[in-house]
Order: sequence, then structure tokens, then C-alpha cells
Amino acid sequence: MKDRRMGVQFSIKSREAKNRFIDANIKNVISELSADIKNYGKELVLRKLLLSLISVQLAQNIGVDHHAATEELYYYMKKNTDTNTVLHEFLSEITKISTW
Repeated sequence: MKDRRMGVQFSIKSREAKNRFIDANIKNVISELSADIKNYGKELVLRKLLLSLISVQLAQNIGVDHHAATEELYYYMKKNTDTNTVLHEFLSEITKISTW
């Protein structure tokens, strides 16, 4: 419930304040991903982005918040190890055709 109140605080801010907040978060995420690329490689960052997209779509499809969807995805992947294989194969294909 506390998280919902935090969302209300954001919603009543001015458009300029919202834009500054979003801009700062975008820069923070890009900075973190850049550090991850340098420290761990492109494949880890692609995996992180892919899993994030899957959890967002899962949240939208089943009507829960992102945190709950991420937990559901985690438990699913823990039980179904072939999902990791599918992700690894997909990421291998992407890195083969990628030029970055």
C-alpha cells in the first residue's frame, strides 16, 4: 500500500518535475547498463533487458505490478531450466548478427 502512495506523490508533480525525474532515471539506467557491459559483457546486458521486457509483458498480461511479475518469472525459470537454454540460444543468435 505504501508503494501506491508513492505513486500518488509522483502523479501530483508538475510536468517539468516529472520530466526531470524520468530524465534522471533514464541516465541512471544507461549508466548502470554501460558499467555492466564493461564489467560483464554485452550478453549479460541483453539478458537483463530481455528478462525485464518479459516481466513487463507478463505484468501487463496478468494484471499485476512489475515486482510481482518479476517474482513469478523468477520462480518459473527456477523450475523450468529449459527456459535458460532458450534464452541462451536466442542471445547467442543476437550476438552473432549484432555489430556492436
